[in-house]
Amino acid sequence: MSKKIWNVGYLLCAVLSSLYAVVLPGYEQQKNVREQTRSFVWGGDVNVHINAPGGDSLKTEKKTVIVFYALPAGNTIEWTVGKKTAPGDDWHYDIQHIGAQTRFLRHVLKDRNVIVIYIQPVCRTWQLYDDHHPEDYVSLIQAMVGDILAPFSDFDYDVTLNGHSAGGSWVLRYLLGAGTIPAWIDRIAFLDSNYNYKYDAERYDSLFTEFLTARDSTYLCVLAYNDSVARYQGKPVVSAEGGTWWNTRLMKQRLDKVLDFSEENGDSMITCGALNGRVRFLLKKNPRREILHTVQVYRNGFIHSMLSGTEYENRGYRYDGEPAYLDYIK
Repeated sequence: MSKKIWNVGYLLCAVLSSLYAVVLPGYEQQKNVREQTRSFVWGGDVNVHINAPGGDSLKTEKKTVIVFYALPAGNTIEWTVGKKTAPGDDWHYDIQHIGAQTRFLRHVLKDRNVIVIYIQPVCRTWQLYDDHHPEDYVSLIQAMVGDILAPFSDFDYDVTLNGHSAGGSWVLRYLLGAGTIPAWIDRIAFLDSNYNYKYDAERYDSLFTEFLTARDSTYLCVLAYNDSVARYQGKPVVSAEGGTWWNTRLMKQRLDKVLDFSEENGDSMITCGALNGRVRFLLKKNPRREILHTVQVYRNGFIHSMLSGTEYENRGYRYDGEPAYLDYIK
């Protein structure tokens, strides 16, 4: 093939590729990171920030992964996204790095669009949001998800419900409002965030059981550490039954009735799995009684919550290992 013909063919491929690329209306193009973003307020009191692949790489013919990431109490969206810090910056910018972990995921999942939707109540805590809407917070969360997803109707997407710390209460509230978990949700993840599981455990058990056994393409990932022994200035940070360690063990114990779990009790981690890895419970031991709440996220927690049970699990990273996404921090 002559160089001229090759150049014409290459140009044609580039043009065709660009025809299928999507620039989302109303989004800012972040060309230095090849992303497009949009921020708005839903319902008057929920901050929403959507981060999608840039207009040159977001394509409707790709399978799309949409992640709802419910923020922990007290955090801002900017802190949660993270950035390279400079002297004088708030330390919160360097503890989660969901933005960089998302870029790592896009590098791994090249054949998919990965879109992350950060949601944070203006009051900065989902419990207070519930208190502000005592009669209808469950239905509001259902409407929130539907409204935010509506502009993506042209995409072939699956949805992950995810969140850290108090963000897990948003995930659980959504599930409470679902008669059955919609078929377009294929993954549920709790990043040290299932504190409220015990209050409606029977209802959640029913939903999880149907979600995991009716299809072979669904995933549940639960990460927790032994917060029951954690100490701050010599005092417990949670009650014996108030943290994620207790709730995760309770969840596993109850799901044992319907799922055949394997369990590996390692030096630093208890790993429980079922359904060929589609269910993963990782419980980090805590002999030093440290507070490891956000450390779990920083040490590749978000990446693992999205890849556990797939062919990419622990490929190029390891949960609770050194951060694999440092080169993606911007």
